[in-house]
Amino acid sequence: MLQRLVLALVESKNEAADDLLLEALRLGTEQEKAGALDILVRRQSTHGLSGVIGQFDSLPESLQLDILKNIKVLHHALREAGRSDQSELRLAAMKLIALGRQGKLAYVLSENLHDLDEQLSKAATDAMVAMARWIATETRALQKGHWIEDGGSKIEDGGKAPTQTTALELQATYHLLIENRPDIEQAVARAMDVHRGKHGQELLRAALLLCDWSGSKTLAILQTAKHGGQSAMVRRLQQPPAAEHVEAFLLGASHGQLRSHFGIVFSHIEEAPVLDALLRKTHWLKDHQLQLCVHQVTRGAWWDHAQLLHDIDRRPPCDAAKIGQWLAASGMHDVTQDERMEQLRVHARDDFPSRLRLLRIAAARKRGSSVQLLKSLLTDSDERIVRMAAREIIRRRPTDFENTLLQQMTSAPESVRKVISRSIGQVGFEHFWQRFDRMDRNTRKQAGRAMLKILPDALQRLGRRLSGGPIEQNVKAMQVVQELGLAEQLRSVLMPLCSHSNAHVRSKAVVVLGDVPAASEVLLEKVLNDTDPRVRANAIEVLESRMHESYVPLLAERARSSHNRERANAIKALGKMKVATAVTQLTNMLHDNRSEHRISALWALRQIGWWQLISEVGRLAKDDDNMRVRRYALTILRGVAELVQQQKKSGSPVEPRAEQRKAS
Repeated sequence: MLQRLVLALVESKNEAADDLLLEALRLGTEQEKAGALDILVRRQSTHGLSGVIGQFDSLPESLQLDILKNIKVLHHALREAGRSDQSELRLAAMKLIALGRQGKLAYVLSENLHDLDEQLSKAATDAMVAMARWIATETRALQKGHWIEDGGSKIEDGGKAPTQTTALELQATYHLLIENRPDIEQAVARAMDVHRGKHGQELLRAALLLCDWSGSKTLAILQTAKHGGQSAMVRRLQQPPAAEHVEAFLLGASHGQLRSHFGIVFSHIEEAPVLDALLRKTHWLKDHQLQLCVHQVTRGAWWDHAQLLHDIDRRPPCDAAKIGQWLAASGMHDVTQDERMEQLRVHARDDFPSRLRLLRIAAARKRGSSVQLLKSLLTDSDERIVRMAAREIIRRRPTDFENTLLQQMTSAPESVRKVISRSIGQVGFEHFWQRFDRMDRNTRKQAGRAMLKILPDALQRLGRRLSGGPIEQNVKAMQVVQELGLAEQLRSVLMPLCSHSNAHVRSKAVVVLGDVPAASEVLLEKVLNDTDPRVRANAIEVLESRMHESYVPLLAERARSSHNRERANAIKALGKMKVATAVTQLTNMLHDNRSEHRISALWALRQIGWWQLISEVGRLAKDDDNMRVRRYALTILRGVAELVQQQKKSGSPVEPRAEQRKAS
């Protein structure tokens, strides 16, 4: 009966059920309260959950922890309660938003910040400061590799350092910060801009707590024109910092309007916690050289090259990143910074965290700054750093960055080559593709081999040019494949092109596949059945290179073809294979009534070198009725005459018959 009653309460849509459960939550025993809370959470009604929010402070601690663990279930109720007409409910909602670390609801706090009720605006401010403090504390703990239980509110007995925990917990903390931090930063920056009440100092404190990295939205206030909170933040950063604002103090020092005040402020820092916090951020304070530190920062410079080398030689490699951080904030030119940081990189060659920090310092600069340090990191011993440096160079795209990265392709690890090829692979391939027709054969062959070595996905790109696009692109891609000897590797793409609707594509595909031994059946099929004579003629040329006796009957048949090019190619193939009937077939073709056949026969004779038929060539040059035939025959005779003259000059013997035929 009890289970049925509980089920009925859960499924009920009546607000009276919520009121009954809330009354049980208020007056019942601890066990009854736990049951009522469970039913309210399962119902997920806004009215019921708003009542839970209002009673949160009066609930036992165990139930409060259960609510905080399931805080996301109350998300819509917190939003409505934060806008309620009841002041007590709004105060409870804002407190629970801060305790539950609900950065996504930071805009609710911003709305209450501008309320005329002083109590509500103060509660909203306190909640913002609490969430900013939680973000800053968790971030520091995460950077140290620790995790503080319960959102940073608890530390182990006796104030000891937080205990080490598993990588899974650290990862969960990281994701929680990433999820909530942007909304909290945005809300605080917005509140600094528009708020004109007496809570400005508390908001400024929250903003400085969040200024612990260069991408912070509250740090960007210093660079945002006409921002309402800029003047207050500048005035605060011109004063000695509190221990919790050291990061904001150091990051603010890199801005021009604070540079002149930085040295003066530094000399007045005397509080032990602040100096201890700065000690973790600098290196020279370990030597208690505060005046030297102020002097270097005030000048906006650093020691010269020799002094820097002397200093880092006596320090461990882990200090390199700290020195680099101060170099970045010193105000010197980025080219000079890179010269100094290169020495730090060499000094930290055995310390991965320090080299990683130097990489991040270089990556935090504005676009257009020097990338010399990034180029140096491309030769780092750790693959991860090389990969990140390559990505940063690709993102910045400095002058001649393609050549810089292409030089790394020959020796870089596989993962780095993939990063580079994804970015500049298309550029490199397009560069070779566009210049292919303008280069001579030897040069473009060398360039093509270099391109294949440098770009791992060049074959895939070439395959896409073969199978898609206009006809001219397909033919050009096949020419590239033929000259680079890639027919075997791209056989699966070339085979379908033998059945292409365009005869030019089919003809070129047959020629390219001639280098693939497994394509004999395809070539024979094209010789026998293709409708275009050019395709058949090209297939015959490929069969000629195979020099297989089984092709002789087929070639003898094609030697009587009605198409001149196909017929000439077949006769030439028979001649190369030493078939006796080839001379007869060529003689018949020289006497053919069709002028194009006689021209093709002269071409075949010139290719084979059967000069015993030179008298037929002379006859055609003298008596043929077609001007083109006579010109072609005269060209052959002129070539033979030049050959004889060269042989006489070189003293090599000349065949009497050939000389006699030439004279005749």
